[in-house]
Amino acid sequence: MSYNASGGACRAAVCAFVLALLGFAAARPVHAAANFPDIPVWSLAGQWHDNSQLFPNRCLGDATPPVADSLTVAPNKLVVRFLRDRRAEARPDFGGYRIYRMTNAPDSSQALLIRRFSLNAGSELTWNFSRLDTATMQYMCKGATVHDSIVTFVDPDSNGQYVKICRRPGVPGPPCQSVGDSIFYLVAPPGPHDGFLTWYSITYERRNTTDPDYEDLFLPDTLDNFARCSTPGDRSTCPNLNHKLRNLAGPTEPTGGPTPDLETVLVVPNPYRGSEVWDQPGQSELHFINLPSKATIKIYTASGDLVRQLEHNDQVRDFERWDLKNGSGQSVASGIYVYRVEAGSFQFQNRLVVIR
Repeated sequence: MSYNASGGACRAAVCAFVLALLGFAAARPVHAAANFPDIPVWSLAGQWHDNSQLFPNRCLGDATPPVADSLTVAPNKLVVRFLRDRRAEARPDFGGYRIYRMTNAPDSSQALLIRRFSLNAGSELTWNFSRLDTATMQYMCKGATVHDSIVTFVDPDSNGQYVKICRRPGVPGPPCQSVGDSIFYLVAPPGPHDGFLTWYSITYERRNTTDPDYEDLFLPDTLDNFARCSTPGDRSTCPNLNHKLRNLAGPTEPTGGPTPDLETVLVVPNPYRGSEVWDQPGQSELHFINLPSKATIKIYTASGDLVRQLEHNDQVRDFERWDLKNGSGQSVASGIYVYRVEAGSFQFQNRLVVIR
């Protein structure tokens, strides 16, 4: 995917999309600190492929032709895309970009750092883009101007930590038989959970000076745009413009994709015990998972009375929510319930338990 920020034409079939994105970015507010812009960021369910996937460990030159982007459904995967900013990358204290993940709520205190794209010494493997020429403000790779302003991140395929291992993947035999057998491998932690609301945040990393601390860049809001400094004149007590809730995307839900086999349908949690981690304030819900793309879910009492009917019609997600309310909008009581899933001429029936 390519864009010429100096005013040149977009390349490939994504021109309109990028211009729409930039139109969105231009409408966002300008904050106090000069040369410290917002980061346009968005997230999607599935796995996004573009030409950066072909060369994950080096910058792309003009010799690499742009290809059409494609979004495919993949089990428990989400995609984050954001637009690099030349003004921020020209700052002497710019050290890179950081991606955080938040589950169930955009709570910055629970943000998990899952990926760094860093220019700091010792983190060279994490930066696979072009470098900014601060004299011309152009992205350069191998002496040529390139167009890789948009970063594509696939969770969990692109996250994790680089670990040095002593065997080439797919090569049998003892490890490290010769020079070059040891390689760096990106070990990813567990990905986002199916059915959970997921948010992502992008922040700027600080350029290390004397200590390799790899921290978020601290940029004080000295003009009191958001809140006043607790000590007038003391920049260290001012609010940080580079905070985790500023450049936020979501919520997005990962999915395993529709499943045609009704015998794999499950209810989670079962039993439902008053609350679940995905419950929003004042709400309750359980999930029917492993559903086909189109199905009818009927929920009955143990005596056979129909409580609620849900219609599932989703080509991407394999789950349907039940808010534990009947057809009249009233919360159901504790007890044993029978659910029946109907898809075409096939049916599947089982029980679930609600404990209030």
